[in-house]
Amino acid sequence: MTYPHLPLRAAGAAAALVCAVLLTGCGGSTGGAGTTSGKQSGDQDVASLATGAPSAAPVPSSTTPSADSEQGRPQLRLDSSDAERDRYWNAYAACLKDHGHKMILARGPYSVDQHDNSPTAKAAQKTCAGKLPLQPPELRRESNPHYDDDYRVYITCLNSHGLKVTALPDNSGWTFDGQPAMSEAEQAKLDKSCTMEAFGDKNR
Repeated sequence: MTYPHLPLRAAGAAAALVCAVLLTGCGGSTGGAGTTSGKQSGDQDVASLATGAPSAAPVPSSTTPSADSEQGRPQLRLDSSDAERDRYWNAYAACLKDHGHKMILARGPYSVDQHDNSPTAKAAQKTCAGKLPLQPPELRRESNPHYDDDYRVYITCLNSHGLKVTALPDNSGWTFDGQPAMSEAEQAKLDKSCTMEAFGDKNR
């Protein structure tokens, strides 16, 4: 499972929308993120800082959006509140739903079916691209020249505080190192703290 960065935090309200945890996250989805959301299963859950979107929320195929494609999109900040983050992600999910994207309503009104790759779903993603939240600049490689260094600090912080994870070789996410002993609430709190510590630019 892929977890967008701030995924753990985004997982809160976005857990319905996502299911990913923080870094990357789901609940997965934000691990996260992680989300953000879901981080509980030990089967190859992966947290990614790369997308910033809950795993259940489809992201347009372009991995390096142009400046034009980012124009007018909601911009998340490193210190954005959970309520603000959830509001943006829920608006994006609602747009997808309104344009025919499949949803998993049993998980909540904003839970997007990430396996829907139909032409209708792709058209919905294109139509709603303007509502897709942009990750904070600090969490994006293209706008943070210190991203890899910050990411390593983030991973070290998680591990030193008891959430045992292993970073992927390209620093695009992480996997749990065994079954997490922390509750989702504890993971989200630690994720937020480590994200601010590592990416908050306090030492530059």
